[in-house]
Amino acid sequence: MSTISEETNPEALSQPSATDIPVAAENPATGADAASDSAANQSATTDGADGGEIELELQQMEDAANTLQKEGMISESEAEEKREQVARTRKLFRELSPAERAAIVRRRREIGRELMARQLSGAAVVAATVRLNHTRLKPLFEQWWPYLNRMSINMQRFGRSTFGAEDQDTVTSWLEKQVAELEAYVDEQLGVAKDFREKSERKLRDQGDIVFAPTVTKPSLAIEVEAYSRFSMRLLSLLMKFDKVMDNFDFLVWNGIRDQSDVDEESARFLRKFHPIGVRGYMTHLRLMTTVRGR
Repeated sequence: MSTISEETNPEALSQPSATDIPVAAENPATGADAASDSAANQSATTDGADGGEIELELQQMEDAANTLQKEGMISESEAEEKREQVARTRKLFRELSPAERAAIVRRRREIGRELMARQLSGAAVVAATVRLNHTRLKPLFEQWWPYLNRMSINMQRFGRSTFGAEDQDTVTSWLEKQVAELEAYVDEQLGVAKDFREKSERKLRDQGDIVFAPTVTKPSLAIEVEAYSRFSMRLLSLLMKFDKVMDNFDFLVWNGIRDQSDVDEESARFLRKFHPIGVRGYMTHLRLMTTVRGR
């Protein structure tokens, strides 16, 4: 089974630091501070605040600082400053109540929906229909894809002036590599799930058992979006493809072949694998927006 490596963050030299995470509450479409009156602006620690993911991200940021120092890319004092920022952010996050964490994630999803409702002038787009049957994928889509979509076009427009040519290539290559590995993982999961379903169905019919064929009549999400790049379309494709994997899971659960907890575990594994792309693409988007607003 393919896996995605948890690599050092290649944007560590150019991303906002851990203490800059409050920028997540800003409205990227207008540049207005949409969270100046919200709890998100006060606590400012919740990229991926649900499911313990923020702790994973903070640890990766701390590891990135150590790696960059060892490679001579930043000084010892700069690395120590980044580690102190991570420590302060971790402390703030741990003091948040579950309700505050959930509120910040909800706010990011709300701004993501606002982004999708706005058209970007001068952008060549491809319209796409997004249908996701399963509720676990809807939050994943809303809190990451709108920002990754906008990031992909702003990287083309402002990537060099924001990061420099070399760092732009590094960031882009890292994201492309992660998406390619995730696509391979989802393709494998879909092939395995379909094959297992077909074999199980044949076995049930041979035994004379009743075979249920469940369908989702009301999808979790069904909207039209405008994608700004091939990168964005690939992300949409892999999300909808994993949704099909979960369709096969539904069949297995309905027919008593797999327990729901097994399905939940597989779904959670996909969410964890998508998370690094979401966070890094999101933080890259925020960095690019500082350039956009400065023009």
